[in-house]
Amino acid sequence: MMEIRSAACALLLLLGLFFMMVSVKGVIKFPDFFSRLHAIGLGQSLGMGFCCLGMFIYQGPNITGLKILMVLFVSMLAGPIGTHIVDRVAFREGLKKEEKDAERREA
Repeated sequence: MMEIRSAACALLLLLGLFFMMVSVKGVIKFPDFFSRLHAIGLGQSLGMGFCCLGMFIYQGPNITGLKILMVLFVSMLAGPIGTHIVDRVAFREGLKKEEKDAERREA
């Protein structure tokens, strides 16, 4: 039984790490601010979600596991809201999508 729990924990942690690494690649590769912000938001949400679930499975249903679930809940609530706020502020301040980079990629 312990081997299944450890395997599930490792799989979820690796999946979370994978999504965070893909997010970093998106931040480096994407051409404009809004695309990069999208990559950060998704990578953070998925990465933190899978990592917290993996740590919860490792800890089990005790007080530390419940604290991990609370961190997961707050992260899933605050992350997208924070990303949306940054996005709205940038849009209202007049930041536009960079057309030069978009045209260069299409050519």
